[in-house]
Amino acid sequence: MPKMDPFYEGLDVYGEYEHDGIRMKLARKTIRRLLAFGKRDFTFISVSDHPLSNDGKWVSGTVSVVTDAIPRMGGYVRAYQDSVAFYEALDDDPMTGLPRMKLTIVFRIDLNDSSDGGDGGYVPMFLYVKTVGSTGMASVQTMKRLIAESNRGRRRDVDSKSCNVKRLTKIWNVGKRLC
Repeated sequence: MPKMDPFYEGLDVYGEYEHDGIRMKLARKTIRRLLAFGKRDFTFISVSDHPLSNDGKWVSGTVSVVTDAIPRMGGYVRAYQDSVAFYEALDDDPMTGLPRMKLTIVFRIDLNDSSDGGDGGYVPMFLYVKTVGSTGMASVQTMKRLIAESNRGRRRDVDSKSCNVKRLTKIWNVGKRLC
């Protein structure tokens, strides 16, 4: 799994399943400390339809799960992230001839574990609001760069050049100037 998240630490896959062309993975993603806040772990099922659905779109997503198969990890706060992404091929760019794609992402994230047995997390809401746009945009830019590199036939270690904080700062500052 490529490093699309600037705080990405690791991914452990606990199971892979397939049913009627739908691929699923049960996994735990861990992320580094968020500023002064503790490390987080996400337990989820990643789902993608394969092959493409009838309308030509590829759909993937994640659904947070609570399961005894993946117990809480010491030193981490349990976090939750649900998402769905729709990928749709577009006509090639008329100016460059390069392929294009339309991407629509809808997600929900909760970094504060308020579930039964959870120990909070204490990330204030303003931090979500101020960073979600820039981190989301940085993730999409990382994905765009990785796809472009792949299309050019250059294979690089995906983990060697991840989305980084300098890029987030640059995106954040541009957004502030536009407001």
